[in-house]
Amino acid sequence: MSNLDEEKNIYRSELDQWIKTLGLPQHQPDNAEVETILGFTRESLRERSSVDLSEDAIMLSQYALFLQQKSNECHTFIKWSSQVMNRIFGEDRTKLVGWVRQAELRKERIAYLARKIELICQNIGGLVRARYNEGNNR
Repeated sequence: MSNLDEEKNIYRSELDQWIKTLGLPQHQPDNAEVETILGFTRESLRERSSVDLSEDAIMLSQYALFLQQKSNECHTFIKWSSQVMNRIFGEDRTKLVGWVRQAELRKERIAYLARKIELICQNIGGLVRARYNEGNNR
């Protein structure tokens, strides 16, 4: 294992330890359930009860928080990498550049998913409010 791999493992270990000291729950909603909700058609949303829609919005919100955590991890890794970049040469530098590229791509994908989830939650909330205002709060 190279010196860079060892430094990365130390970084990850310290980050994981710090996250544990915060006392935050390490909850990842079920991906299959999230994908199902994201795949609902307009018609299937109409058929769901207001309670089901509210539960769907909660599940999506939990997933959005999970995505935010992963985005933050990518961001801190990129910052760590920029500090390490000045000290390494050769093969390790190439490896680090690849890791940074992957982290940046993940961060972009996470931002897209988070925005998509935000919009769907807003739409679900609007639908539930409209039903409530119409007195059709089934």
